Amino acid sequence: MSNSKRVASVNMEEEYMRLIIEYKDSSDRTNICSTIDKIEIETNTHPEVIHKRDQNSGGTYYIEFSKEIYSQTRTPGEFIEKLLKELNIDHCEKL
Repeated sequence: MSNSKRVASVNMEEEYMRLIIEYKDSSDRTNICSTIDKIEIETNTHPEVIHKRDQNSGGTYYIEFSKEIYSQTRTPGEFIEKLLKELNIDHCEKL
């Protein structure tokens, strides 16, 4: 984990690919959201994004690519790589 305030993990299955980003500082919420938006525009890719806040000041973003996108193109991997690079997360944790 390169940033002690954020943890990322990737889950890949036959039907989908999901990136999970957990953050502890509420100021990260806006940065993560705007970075996702920026990468969506750059790649013309619009995954399903779910945001859940926890009871403290952190939360979790779930960025999921369905089978149609995931199994037919490399775009999800490129999207995830760009997003992690922009957020200064240099690797993903194991689930």
